[in-house]
Amino acid sequence: MENPRRTAAVLLVRQEKNGYANLILGTALAKSELSPRDKAFVSVLFYGTTERLLTLDFILQQFLSKPLQKLDAEVRAILRSGLYQLRYMESVPASAAINEAVGLTKKMGKTSAAGMVNAVLRRAASYSLETAQFTSETQRISVLYSVSQPIAALLINQYGINEAQTFLEACHVRSRLCVRVNPLKTTIEEVQAQFAKQKIETEKSCLKNSLYVNYKGDITNTKLFKNGFLYVQGEGSALACAALNPAPNQKVIDLCAAPGGKTATLAQYMESTGTLYSCDISEGRLGLIQDLLSRTGITNVTLMHNNAAIPNTTFAQADAVLCDVPCSGLGIMGKKPDIRYKSLTDLDGLIALQQEILETAATYVKKGGRLVYSTCTINKDENENVIQAFLQKHQDFTFGTLPALPKGAQPQQGMVVLHPHKTATDGFFVAVLERV
Repeated sequence: MENPRRTAAVLLVRQEKNGYANLILGTALAKSELSPRDKAFVSVLFYGTTERLLTLDFILQQFLSKPLQKLDAEVRAILRSGLYQLRYMESVPASAAINEAVGLTKKMGKTSAAGMVNAVLRRAASYSLETAQFTSETQRISVLYSVSQPIAALLINQYGINEAQTFLEACHVRSRLCVRVNPLKTTIEEVQAQFAKQKIETEKSCLKNSLYVNYKGDITNTKLFKNGFLYVQGEGSALACAALNPAPNQKVIDLCAAPGGKTATLAQYMESTGTLYSCDISEGRLGLIQDLLSRTGITNVTLMHNNAAIPNTTFAQADAVLCDVPCSGLGIMGKKPDIRYKSLTDLDGLIALQQEILETAATYVKKGGRLVYSTCTINKDENENVIQAFLQKHQDFTFGTLPALPKGAQPQQGMVVLHPHKTATDGFFVAVLERV
């Protein structure tokens, strides 16, 4: 019989070889014969261990005679996942976590390490981080909240220590599931009624046709999802679409579109009329967009393999352009724990690309048209600073009006940053510009 702890340890070893956590876990569970309960346990253990990696490693290292990285990968995974259970999973008795870790060490062919695993976990379980010694505030923030030191330094520099900590604490809280209801097929009230029949609680977002759902399983397995009545879309992404607010029969461009959620939402604003160009630099990802469009019954979209930084005359004289640019992703660390450990060495190049995409996008917007720039980060250098630099060069653009905003959002002119600790959403940035 498949052992869920062993499954989690194997996946952690795979994750350490530069895999993406969500892809590794999703692929493995799809093939697994584990029960739904055990799959849920694997998910919590795998994601939790990945999310708290630097904290776990710091504690473990206090009780090891040699660097953690010198241990066999399997032993590292067992120690990390065992300590995660001891410190963060209250439902797991300490004795069970330790005994299972020792047994798993032997079953994975590392019997000689079993005694060490037992001793280290027993001592590490009660280690106090409050009395730990750190070389700097940056290292302290890095260890306590399990983010790379470059990320910790950036947040401290831009937001100060107190707010950086508050933000990072919020990134350890799972954001609520938010879906977009497809008005081409149903109404938000009908979807709420369908969930109510299953005793599933829902709450309307401040944005039209966005709905929070207290759904515990995989919503992609529901009939509502499979029939195109809804799809997953965070409130930040929905806000970017609401800010663009395209009308029926317009010419609209979605420059960085995959996997397609914003394209589908924009098409619904357009009532599936006019022309919506949905583009991505990765030709292989266009299929993801097409799958969503087919499921949602949208017919006004032209898919294009396109580099958003390179001008394309096809897009000239557009009524509305959305550029949801590639970014550092610091606003969605709660969903994608891999982001926590970024070195940010490519940040300057990334910002240059964002500026290039924005410059290119601006050439497509006709007079009186609208341009929305958005990211899923809270880094000011990728957000406000990019927009201010753009406006200094382009006197023919001005700020537009923002739509309804989540509670706790603090807009400034035509820009807004959603901070998880203030809005209980993912971190997101939206700027609305209009050509005058």
